[in-house]
Amino acid sequence: MLTGQKIGDLRTKAGLTQEQLADKLYVTRAMVSKWERDICQPDYGMVEKIAGILSVSPDEIMSRSDAVLNELYSFLSDIDSNDLLKDLNEFLSTLKSRDRSVFIRRYYYLEDISTIAENYNITESNVRTVLMRTRKKFKKYLKGMIS
Repeated sequence: MLTGQKIGDLRTKAGLTQEQLADKLYVTRAMVSKWERDICQPDYGMVEKIAGILSVSPDEIMSRSDAVLNELYSFLSDIDSNDLLKDLNEFLSTLKSRDRSVFIRRYYYLEDISTIAENYNITESNVRTVLMRTRKKFKKYLKGMIS
């Protein structure tokens, strides 16, 4: 069963409308609808909030590792690379040490953003920014190699 379908089924069992769930999560009803139709995926922090509201374990909705890997795969879906691991290693060697370590801790060791932030004495927002910028750089790097 897809993540969105699980959210929809659990929400219905809990007797909540999309609007009611959205209000509890401080998001729009349209966002809940997109999750339920698997147009986009909530991050794991949001999955934990959804699970709390619906009185289930977060793993009933999505495993932590699936959430982290979805974050990485979502931007690679349109990349066609025959040797992605080799390309990734070459790309990582071009990064500053901290950015490389943050990327590896998140996507190889599947560490929480809060843990990474604590280890590097930076804010969670800063970790998210580093990861977003690194993913964009990686995508650009791959597109340059394929062209």
